[in-house]
Amino acid sequence: MTRRPLARAASRIFCRRSRSQTMTTNPPDLAARQVAERIRGGRNFLITSHRNPDGDALGSGLALQRLIRSMGKQARMQVRDGFFGALYNIPGADGVAVTDNLPSDYPGAYDALFTMECPEVERTGYPVLPGPVVNIDHHLGNTMYGEINYLDLEAPSVGEMVLQINRKHLHLPLDRETAIALYVSLATDTGFFRYHNTTLRAFDAAEELVRAGVVPGDVSLWINESASRGSIKLLGLCLTTLDVTKDGKIATIELPKRFFAEAEASPEDTEGIVNYGRMIDGVLVSALLKEIDGNSTRVSMRAKPGVDVQAVAAMFGGGGHKAASGCTVPLPLAAAKLKLLVLLERAVNGVTVNGGKASGTVNR
Repeated sequence: MTRRPLARAASRIFCRRSRSQTMTTNPPDLAARQVAERIRGGRNFLITSHRNPDGDALGSGLALQRLIRSMGKQARMQVRDGFFGALYNIPGADGVAVTDNLPSDYPGAYDALFTMECPEVERTGYPVLPGPVVNIDHHLGNTMYGEINYLDLEAPSVGEMVLQINRKHLHLPLDRETAIALYVSLATDTGFFRYHNTTLRAFDAAEELVRAGVVPGDVSLWINESASRGSIKLLGLCLTTLDVTKDGKIATIELPKRFFAEAEASPEDTEGIVNYGRMIDGVLVSALLKEIDGNSTRVSMRAKPGVDVQAVAAMFGGGGHKAASGCTVPLPLAAAKLKLLVLLERAVNGVTVNGGKASGTVNR
């Protein structure tokens, strides 16, 4: 049966060789080819992702690391923050360095630094990224900060973009461990094939990965049913703060810092809590407000179709996707909640959210 072609991607790549050079726009396939050429032409690579890495960030980075190493080259992955315990089941995750600084031999010893799923360079958590940077992402609003920028807005996950690089340009054998890393990326970013980014591309990729040895039930088990005791206790405490607006469209969940001690939990144990508000019938947006200190609050938002929470996050210098975004609000938790509710009420009622921005950082 002949398949209908996918909608043409609205993605772009900008190659910046100097600040004065005019940037050029290329289609995603050419961008993927340029990434492959950079890999073929180098010997040693560094890979990182956004702060508080999720399944897509880790899965895509670890898969890329394995592909590069399979070519007899060197690659290492490091991130700024620790990650959700279940993600340590990804092959190679126990070898990811969690460190505050880039290696002392960077950039001189490396042919490129790959940033996975980082729409802005600041999201890596490293203050300066000198040297050649290869930016691989699928977020609207990517600032195109790399020497090579592979942006595909229609990709279901960054891991699927890595699969495209290999499928079309590197042509390397796909072993089971690499396939598992890519599947974690794909499954977690599509909500295990429930979200609206679950496209034909997502299922095509899943088929290829299952053929390479992935057992979907096993991955689902250790991602979705391997929670720590602390994470369950933390979830229980957070749900006691669940609040729904009178019209039933917005749900908020609060996470004061003291909850971590009470639940004997860690910051990584917050994974997935924001989704519980969105599960309520009639709720269009769920927001999790995590107290950072007395002056700032980290916000994660999840929306059902038709509501753009990315626009809300952008008001505080944050971002992500229309249905999943985050930011840091420079206000105490209670004040941040009041400010956020005003913006979310406008968003769910179809009122354009714009205007001046408060300082903040992205953190989905």
